[in-house]
Amino acid sequence: MNHHALIEQIVVEVLKRLDKSDKQHLDVKPKLLIVKESAAIDPIQIEKLETSWTLVYSDDQKENLPKDIQGILFAEAKQDLLVKGALGITDTLESFLLAEALLEGISVSLIPSVTLGNVLLSSNQKKLVNSKYAAHLIAYKNTLEGFGVKIQSFEGFLQSGLNRHSLSFTERVLTQRHVKLVEEEKITVSPKTIITPLARDTARELGKEICVIDVEGADVL
Repeated sequence: MNHHALIEQIVVEVLKRLDKSDKQHLDVKPKLLIVKESAAIDPIQIEKLETSWTLVYSDDQKENLPKDIQGILFAEAKQDLLVKGALGITDTLESFLLAEALLEGISVSLIPSVTLGNVLLSSNQKKLVNSKYAAHLIAYKNTLEGFGVKIQSFEGFLQSGLNRHSLSFTERVLTQRHVKLVEEEKITVSPKTIITPLARDTARELGKEICVIDVEGADVL
């Protein structure tokens, strides 16, 4: 085998591996941090969540967010988290993780407990004895929603996950190859991601959006 043939063979092999790596990366589902013991969640709910997310569970011994998570879900959230989250109090693991996620611009969803949901969710509202106190709690809900927190039922969260039309890209460089392989209409990247000029041009040609996610939201490039 001459040198030119050897070089060509090496190049072909490298391109094959890059293509395989790209496809494997793009098939990875975004990571969702669940703040609740997995054993306490309905197995059917877990199965449904896993259709759209890679699930990660919080560690009671660690007061920090796992790396590369795209969302955080507080399941069976109680009144304590609602109030402390709205006031910015961080003296519990849950309230600390909520504050950290908001500061880092991570998508936050809060599924209230049955009792709290009867007050906060219109679909679950019942005739309440103390309407003034209920209004007080709803004010905290409005404050959190103003910060970008989604307060909804499990079904509502699941539906929003199934209707996801965006891909969270976590590599250091977004190339033309990645843009072509992505089937989603929107590609979200971090401010540290390098976007090649060809990637931008290809995204425009294909009618796709490249968005940079920071603490203030997503800016379309």
